[in-house]
Amino acid sequence: MTDRNGLSALWTAQTVQPRALPPEDIHRRHTALERRVRRRNLIEYMTAAMMIVAVAGLVLLDVRLGAFGAGTIGLILLGIGGGVVVRQLHRRTGGGSAIDGARPSIDAYRDSLRRERDALASVARWYIGPMLPGMVTIYASAFLNAPPGGRLLVIGLAAATAIAMAWVIRINRRGAEAIADELENI
Repeated sequence: MTDRNGLSALWTAQTVQPRALPPEDIHRRHTALERRVRRRNLIEYMTAAMMIVAVAGLVLLDVRLGAFGAGTIGLILLGIGGGVVVRQLHRRTGGGSAIDGARPSIDAYRDSLRRERDALASVARWYIGPMLPGMVTIYASAFLNAPPGGRLLVIGLAAATAIAMAWVIRINRRGAEAIADELENI
């Protein structure tokens, strides 16, 4: 029979060597992360530009038709929210930590991971939040101006939008958790 206490003591007394990543692996991972962030940001910038152009067109149409009202104000708020989102996206994820030899590569990679983790974890505040005033105003205006039979449709669309926003928050938080796990393991 073996001495369990002796084995446990021996096991816990061993020094643990941290897993060291080779510099090539760090550089490869960092480059892949920066490429993913750049591609995602480009898609977000193009989407925001299309949304802002569409919003501007709808606002101009409302003005031309003399239909300027709460819905138009909601569109303006939505466009402003889109601009805030783009600015926040650039501020939070735009400037990466380059591996330039001035400091250890692992530090630059960790900084990039932390920046991305923090941005993803707080997406409800800086990505969804700025668009809420416009969305709420648009849906409230649509609800108040809809015929009685059309109000259920407005409620359904508002619910679908809320579900989509909750999904965006959820997948971004899951991404932040995955990045946090990676940070712990490097």
